[in-house]
Amino acid sequence: MEISYTELRSKEVVNIQNGSRMGKIIDMIIDSNGRNVLGLVVPGARKIFRASEDIFIPWCNITKIGSDVILVSLDINTLTNVARSQEMDLGKPCNDRKFDDYL
Repeated sequence: MEISYTELRSKEVVNIQNGSRMGKIIDMIIDSNGRNVLGLVVPGARKIFRASEDIFIPWCNITKIGSDVILVSLDINTLTNVARSQEMDLGKPCNDRKFDDYL
């Protein structure tokens, strides 16, 4: 099964560890070869006097992509913002699961 970025972007992201809604996807990070999705980006909490830090969700933390929601499993205490994830060497994807394994 194939799914477009536009279809992914329209789905709500929900963290199954605490049931919180994280918002809709605002970006997708792929490797430099364009072969693997490394993760998704959702908006972080908005701050009044500070810019929000968008949240990077590694691909291996995606549990299921449903018809209207994307389920992820994230420990709220170990969230990585996008700025920090760009400084890290993301290297290879988290595992060898194929995109269709999530659908």
